[in-house]
Amino acid sequence: MITSDYLEIQQLTHRYALHIDLFQIEKWVDVFTPDAFFDEREFGFGLYVGHDAIRAYGQSLADTVQYVTHLMANLVIENLTETSASGIVFALVEAEMKTGERERTHVRYEDDFVKVNGQWKIARKILRKTFSPERMNNAS
Repeated sequence: MITSDYLEIQQLTHRYALHIDLFQIEKWVDVFTPDAFFDEREFGFGLYVGHDAIRAYGQSLADTVQYVTHLMANLVIENLTETSASGIVFALVEAEMKTGERERTHVRYEDDFVKVNGQWKIARKILRKTFSPERMNNAS
């Protein structure tokens, strides 16, 4: 495994989380390949293919979510070649909706990465549940 590629993929994983947490939709979309496959069906949110669909989904999150934080951990990268890799990373995601409802979710991301024009991008991201989501009302 080439250390610089590992570090770039690790940073890509963190940028994925950071940009959606800050509702930086265009920067978030840019972590994906133009034809990326982004699957949140296990959570009931749908399947999004390509930048336009991923952008629309990201905007819908920005429109309905007040605060969100992804805590990414335990990234393992496998099958690394000069232009592709796969990986698994776990996340604890906490969100507060604009309605005041809160949710805590544990997620396992199954990712495929590709190097495009010298930059690592996410080509496929599938979200899997590791625990049932915890929903609560904000008591403020």
